[in-house]
Amino acid sequence: RVEAIPEAGAGYVPKADAPRADVPSQWRWNLSHLFASAEAWEQGYAQIEATLPGLASWKGRLADAAKGVCVPSDQVRCGSPRDGAASHLDTFVTGLDQIFGAYEMADRLQVFADADFSTDRTRAEAKARTDRIGALATRLRETTAFVEPELLGMDPATLRALAASSSSHARYAHFVDDLIRRQPHVLSEPQERILALTGDLRAAPYSILNALEEDVVFPKILDEQGREVALTRANFGKYRASEKRTVRMDTVSKFFGTLRAHARSFAATLDSQVKANVMIAKARNYPSAIAASLDQNAVPVSVYDALIAAVHERLPATLHRYVALRKRMLGVDRLHYYDLYNPLFPDARQSVSYPEAVKLVTSALAPLGPDYGRVLAAGMDPKNGWVDVYPNQGKRGGAYCNAAYRNHPIVFLNYMDELDDVFTLAHEYGHALNFHLTHAAQDYVNSFTPIFLAEIASTFNEELLLDSLLTDAKGRQERLALLNKRVENIRTTVFRQVLFAEFERAIHAEIESGGALTAERLSAIYGKLVQTYYGPDYVLDPDDAYEWAYIPHFYYNFYVYQYATGLMSAVALATRVARGEKGVAAAYVDFLKTGNSDY
Repeated sequence: RVEAIPEAGAGYVPKADAPRADVPSQWRWNLSHLFASAEAWEQGYAQIEATLPGLASWKGRLADAAKGVCVPSDQVRCGSPRDGAASHLDTFVTGLDQIFGAYEMADRLQVFADADFSTDRTRAEAKARTDRIGALATRLRETTAFVEPELLGMDPATLRALAASSSSHARYAHFVDDLIRRQPHVLSEPQERILALTGDLRAAPYSILNALEEDVVFPKILDEQGREVALTRANFGKYRASEKRTVRMDTVSKFFGTLRAHARSFAATLDSQVKANVMIAKARNYPSAIAASLDQNAVPVSVYDALIAAVHERLPATLHRYVALRKRMLGVDRLHYYDLYNPLFPDARQSVSYPEAVKLVTSALAPLGPDYGRVLAAGMDPKNGWVDVYPNQGKRGGAYCNAAYRNHPIVFLNYMDELDDVFTLAHEYGHALNFHLTHAAQDYVNSFTPIFLAEIASTFNEELLLDSLLTDAKGRQERLALLNKRVENIRTTVFRQVLFAEFERAIHAEIESGGALTAERLSAIYGKLVQTYYGPDYVLDPDDAYEWAYIPHFYYNFYVYQYATGLMSAVALATRVARGEKGVAAAYVDFLKTGNSDY
């Protein structure tokens, strides 16, 4: 049911340091669709613990399903299962259903715990839940470590025939096919169990990063009116884009200066994450950490390398030209970091309340059809509990979307009434509708959209929003501002993310070649890349090279390159939809339903 967004809420002025209790409840999400209470969460946790012995009992029994399975060939045609085979087939699908069912419940526990913690990272009980479900997930992986080695103990043709033997088995067909593809990197059951036991240790660097981010306090700054305000991760983006250069300079100087003061701690944490990635790659017999990461989605390393090479080749004709243009338009001698995010057309800058943003996004995405629009409208309405809109004390920075299987998605924002926040809204609801459509269309085993595709769903929405705003632009200044927004989208989603991707490749190579990732070494690698990407008209100030300590995505194991490939794909697809090409919008929505049911 979709109701009007409360206009009274439009008067709320977001404050990055507001206590969570001061944010009206109508702007906070409701997680009761996952678990009605902390007690209900505990019951779900106990339910998973209770299933572990039963899951372990499947060891040695899944392969029994291969007995009596007919493998088609030129000489043999398969009809009904032979006598005695049917019960073995049932064993195969029943065992996998129970195992994946446990993972489904664990995912729901994880989504709730992470969401609850992300809104206020100062609450010890919320942090404890994330730690406990992380540990339980490790136990679950340890218990089921036998599954892949046992299945791969079968003949591949037999295993494929087993997955194709009935309609109930068909949902595991791609899982089986992908498992066979990864066979050289699947270890024996004892080895898989040991790797599973490292789960908590491999999660530790990111957990430490979260704690470190909360403990680091930034100095206060003066805003455009000369008022003293708190500087936080949530509002850093707002003040680095201030129209007043002195505000931008002060913001960036204090933010990066503070990161530099804690750089040894950030470096030790990132170093641990990189070493964990390298260790897993070596254990699974991959030539590098990047090869191990990309192989999870069957993406060749050549794609990653070609992306970086293509961007490098065109830097003088693209980003270097833009930096020179921006410098000229701002009337400055050299361009600094604090000159990258402020509007080139400040007269067109506007404040956009959340209810206004909802109207803009709804209108922009209308080409995707009424069914998409109905779910979108329901999800963006705060009364339906999907979205946590405004920042507060203890809330992590940035934005994200998550979902437990066939439970409605949740969208995490730090909305500050800026136009950029409208694009973030469109982006995250691209993920939300992707979750919704995939979960409705796929069985759990095929419901995980690879990030390589998921970032198309998000950036596609940004492109349609931009097209819509350009169509409705009032006057030359507003249109120029929106065109510059398009250029900035490309700068930040292609060039900046490829810079990040190259940094990730470099720091993993550093460890793989026997080097060390000190704060100074990380900053040297990062600073050199920034200067290369932004060119001769750009000045790298002393603390700017510590920006790496601000980017949590470096803990996501070669994640960021997919923003760039996602936007490139999204531009191509959105252009066709915006032109009204027959059948393209419907085909795109069908694409959103595919999850990981195919490569």
